[in-house]
Amino acid sequence: MPIMNFIQTRPRLTAVLSVTALSSVAIYLTKRQLNYSCPQISLTDLPKSSACRKLLEKTGESPTQTPWGMDHSTLLSRWSGGSKSYWVTSFTAHQVEVPVSQLAGYKVLRDGEKDDAHHLMQNLVAAFLDARATGPEAYFLDKAPSPLSFVPASLLFGDRAFPGAFMLGTWSSTRGTSIQPADLPPAAIEPISEFVSNEDVVQGSLVDTAGAVMYWKFPDGLVRSVDKVASYGLPWRLIEGGFQEWIVEKVSDEKARVTYVTIECTSVYPAGQTTRDFKIMPWLLYEAHVLYAQTLLSKGIRQLGKLD
Repeated sequence: MPIMNFIQTRPRLTAVLSVTALSSVAIYLTKRQLNYSCPQISLTDLPKSSACRKLLEKTGESPTQTPWGMDHSTLLSRWSGGSKSYWVTSFTAHQVEVPVSQLAGYKVLRDGEKDDAHHLMQNLVAAFLDARATGPEAYFLDKAPSPLSFVPASLLFGDRAFPGAFMLGTWSSTRGTSIQPADLPPAAIEPISEFVSNEDVVQGSLVDTAGAVMYWKFPDGLVRSVDKVASYGLPWRLIEGGFQEWIVEKVSDEKARVTYVTIECTSVYPAGQTTRDFKIMPWLLYEAHVLYAQTLLSKGIRQLGKLD
């Protein structure tokens, strides 16, 4: 038979094809399960008090390129100000419901005993980061464990000299607190682009809701290397950094709604170009980012003790 002859004459190729086929099936089944347990939601499904939603709905000039994950984007300035030279290239958000008891039972430093959304959010972030630290990426990114702190500019994981994640701030509807970019110390590593305060939308929230925002950025040398290749005709570019947000809505005494948001940014003037460049990552890489976000959220929920 031709198939048997092929297997006998090309055993190595057959092995590679078999592993590829099995891996594809495993990824498909994992993705299907995560789509059910950690479904993707749209920008307008986020709580109106979300700091990331406030940033993405910021009025201004829209890029000509459509970003991954949403219908439109907006141009942003650098963190330090200046012209609008950055834009959000991709967005993904995922939402699940969790028993309040699961969130309330996870240990984290507290400034009180009341299980409001602010405390539940702190517990969520702690569980999320604890679960992430068990993954293979921790081997490459985590030089030493970082104590959890919600103070702006605090290192959450990674390294200050390499890809690291830092706290931008927290917000709470019942406490009346909001993201204030000015709270970031002058000596801190800066986010890749500007961010806006969500003070006006937090005040209008009818549900006890709280969130935390972190920021991260790739090393400049890595970004420049990819941009150089892109300048020779590569149709894609690397993201330069972004923001992530954890949100907890305490919808009742028994149930909380948890949302995990990821947005990624890059410059429209790479490698010193004078004309705008709206190249973005390929679709498959974006889908890999979505899968990774779902995996992180799923691991974080399991860390709380919820079994799916």
